[in-house]
Amino acid sequence: MSLVNIYRLTLCAILSIGMATAFAPLSTSTSRHSIAALNAYVPDGLSPQEYAKIKANDKKKIGKDLGRLGPKGFKSRSLEAWQMAFERGETSHTFAPIGYREKVKNGTIKKEEVPYMVRGGSWDNSDLKGAKRLRWLKKDKEYATGGYKKEQSSSIIGSGPGIDWAGKRSREENRSKIVPGFN
Repeated sequence: MSLVNIYRLTLCAILSIGMATAFAPLSTSTSRHSIAALNAYVPDGLSPQEYAKIKANDKKKIGKDLGRLGPKGFKSRSLEAWQMAFERGETSHTFAPIGYREKVKNGTIKKEEVPYMVRGGSWDNSDLKGAKRLRWLKKDKEYATGGYKKEQSSSIIGSGPGIDWAGKRSREENRSKIVPGFN
């Protein structure tokens, strides 16, 4: 055996031992955590009771219906209804004026001149007292009574019933519903 091969074997042995000890558990004297049975996640520095109290406060703040799709802070209208109103000249593109908060406080502009999505209101100005109400179209009424739910989908395809993750539909139903025309 040559000297080079001996060096290679020695190097491999040293690396193997080093890698094996890297994955060995630490001794209890060097570990900073004590070994205990855990049933839930608790951040370092907090007791389980303190963490439970923080989680309860967060739950109160957040509220319900976290999985809901669509706008939450304002009352919206469908894009189709907006387009119809735009073509009739009843609405326009709206942008929040620069410094609108100060301008509303000073009385330079009226609150209804601030777009409803920015002020967290309603598209028809029903959230403002004394403001001119905008006219509801047939499409607006359909949308407001839950018509938007037909259009909303969490499907990866973009519309429709989505993937049947629970396996409640038959294979034929999935083929016809998920990819229309695919039979």
